[in-house]
Amino acid sequence: MRSLFAGCLFLFAAFLPVRATENWSFADHPHPDFTDEYSAEEDAIFSDLEAMGAGIDNCSAEIVFEYLIYNRRYPEFAFTHAFNKGLEAWKLHVLETNRAASSFCIVIEVTEELRELYSYDFATPTEGLFCGKHGRPYINAEESHISGLLDRLVSYAATGNDFALPALAELEDWSDIRLNPDIRYFVAARHARRYGNEPAPILRDTVIALQSKERLAFVEDAIERNDLLR
Repeated sequence: MRSLFAGCLFLFAAFLPVRATENWSFADHPHPDFTDEYSAEEDAIFSDLEAMGAGIDNCSAEIVFEYLIYNRRYPEFAFTHAFNKGLEAWKLHVLETNRAASSFCIVIEVTEELRELYSYDFATPTEGLFCGKHGRPYINAEESHISGLLDRLVSYAATGNDFALPALAELEDWSDIRLNPDIRYFVAARHARRYGNEPAPILRDTVIALQSKERLAFVEDAIERNDLLR
């Protein structure tokens, strides 16, 4: 295993995409829930797809389909937000609330793109690029692309979503990315405690040994607040 990049300490919001919905309240305009979603908006979109001879055959299509449902419900959102910025803000809302079936697809879309980049585009590793936050500036277009995808995955994990938290931890299984001990402990503890369990003791002990007891206390407080970004 590659050594941890010493310059990485903890996630913070400055590295993450700025939400494009400062004047829009998803609390006041929630995505239609599962009982309401399959309604007029869905019927209308299916009619449109049939007219175009198109269908829903992959995750990207499912995400866009459900985003269009949201825009059908709240047309003022579509008129006041650029498509891609509005889509990313909506994804965070969906991950936070689990009010759409595409939560899994939102996470998988990012992780699969990262897997593809690591499988085919890299002749050299990206050691030190990322370990919970950016450890160093990216040095080429490929690393820039990876950095953007990692920002998105971190913002998804910060919602506490059941799919996004383990997806962040699993980066270490198939890439050269190594999370700092505090990040790894946060993700594992947050996910385990949701089901009444505790993370492996070695994760806690590693934070103490390589960082400090004070750092562990800081992370525990962040876990209580479900605050991955501070």
